[in-house]
Amino acid sequence: MSVIAPGWFQSILGVLILALLVAIALRWVKFPYTIALVIVGLVVGWLGESWMPKDVDLTGLLSAETILFILLPPLLFEGASAMHIEKLKQNWRPITLLAIPGVLLNTAIIGTICWQLVWPDTEHGLLFGLLIGSILAATDPVSVLALVKTLGAPKRLSTLIEGESLFNDGTAVVLFNILLITTLAVLAGADVSVMGIVTQGIGSFLFVVFVGAIAGLLCGLFANWLLAQSDDHLVEIALTLALAFGAFLLAEMLSGSGVISVVVAGLLVGNHGVQHGMTPTARIGMHHFWEVLAFLVNSVLFLLVGYELQAVLGWNARVLELALIGIGAALIARVVVFPLTSLANIRNPNPISTRWQVALWWGGLRGSIPIALLLLLSHMTVDTQNFEYGGDSLSTTFDAAVYQDMLVLGFSVVLFSLIIQGLTMRPLLQRLGISGAPAEAEVRYEVALAEVIGSRAALRRLSALNTQGLISDEDKDTFSEPYRERVRDGDARIRDLSAASVVHASRVERARKELIIAQIQALRDAERSGAISSIVATQVLHGLDEALGKSEHAREVIQEAGRHETPSESVVEEDDFEALIPESTENVIGHPVTESEEE
Repeated sequence: MSVIAPGWFQSILGVLILALLVAIALRWVKFPYTIALVIVGLVVGWLGESWMPKDVDLTGLLSAETILFILLPPLLFEGASAMHIEKLKQNWRPITLLAIPGVLLNTAIIGTICWQLVWPDTEHGLLFGLLIGSILAATDPVSVLALVKTLGAPKRLSTLIEGESLFNDGTAVVLFNILLITTLAVLAGADVSVMGIVTQGIGSFLFVVFVGAIAGLLCGLFANWLLAQSDDHLVEIALTLALAFGAFLLAEMLSGSGVISVVVAGLLVGNHGVQHGMTPTARIGMHHFWEVLAFLVNSVLFLLVGYELQAVLGWNARVLELALIGIGAALIARVVVFPLTSLANIRNPNPISTRWQVALWWGGLRGSIPIALLLLLSHMTVDTQNFEYGGDSLSTTFDAAVYQDMLVLGFSVVLFSLIIQGLTMRPLLQRLGISGAPAEAEVRYEVALAEVIGSRAALRRLSALNTQGLISDEDKDTFSEPYRERVRDGDARIRDLSAASVVHASRVERARKELIIAQIQALRDAERSGAISSIVATQVLHGLDEALGKSEHAREVIQEAGRHETPSESVVEEDDFEALIPESTENVIGHPVTESEEE
């Protein structure tokens, strides 16, 4: 063929192959995948490009546009669609306080520290400090989501960490845009007052968030309607992909927040469209599709992040000084988690404990968003920016020396949070007693269960071999007796341990949930085919939805009861176990499920 592949094609393919090799290597090493990619990216940059194929060039692949418009939307959508909206409602106070006042306070604290320690004698140093403060104020949803999936933390703590990271981005990006325009206006010689900044800032923030939320709402509702009209699983899955990019692009075209738009659309589709509009095949396919897509995007993103980080961070005293200032400022500013969550605890029947506050403080990772905003600034140090401010036409360029300091400050914080905080988050949770090894009784239960499952599989295979004539009846009896003995012994141990076993209770609730979901799907199929009327279906489905909610709540309570401080602790006392799931043992018509009904 005479057609020549685009220049970026070999580079992206090379990054993907390298990321997959890292993933395969991690099968033998217990190490977080995304953090391993960052480290590999750093090593690749430090080794130089001489060892790579001549057609593979990683320089410039990671731009602000690539992160914001290509890599970010699918990762945001995947995280938002998997989040239960009821859990967000239950935790709206701490999430809101961290996502809005928290970002503002972080911006002010980081900005003041950087102003006093980096640009104390520089004209407009405070504005430069606030600008880098807005870049580093918010936790990054991409990094946080990638970390939380591997932690095994309690569900509510995961919801708090994920919810904050998904929503505080909108606040931080809006604040960054306001401060950037203000800074450029001041550099251009415009007359800017503090009151004007505050007034314009509040107005711009409300406008951008409102437009983003409305754009996401409209896109999500339209997508849910389309999902209800289709029975083709391929169309339904493709629709969710179009929604992720379309919601982001629409909001940005309307001068709104693309991040807020994608999160709102993802929540709507994930909590309604997937459950009520998608076919079962599409639901299964969607889960696998987004899992693979998120894996591929994260693979490319974090490896390139590591590569970009090494390009900025050199080995000299100035870089070390700026790195320590940036990391220190970010950690100090993040302390606002403690007073804000304490404020959310007021009149809260389920307050956030001090141990969880420590986990929230240390779990504030920064990643792709700060890098995207810093790369966005890079164009302004070279090209003259023409813009409107207060009805006047202005033009200016950003100070290149200040930008270089910002780059080191920002990239240092990103590197520290991804590697140091990312690697120590799991040990910290175990140290705090938030997650850890299962209790001894739970280990015994699972060992017994594993023996029963394996022995029964062996017996089924033995019967198949006998049926095929590959083994005689006498040999079958000889081989089967040890396995039958293991099954009897395992069943006896399971019966003894199941009364007070959190693992057993969780499995029971999981099975109960699956049965309710099967009922719901059967009724919806019957309604679509006309076998039952919509009125009857709605009434029955309402009861099933309530039962599903009770079962989900019961599983959460059971899982929370399983969190303990030492592996030898007893998780649940046998006499108290019944109190964990008082309502979930009833079926949808209001009476306990009997043994005959289960059969």
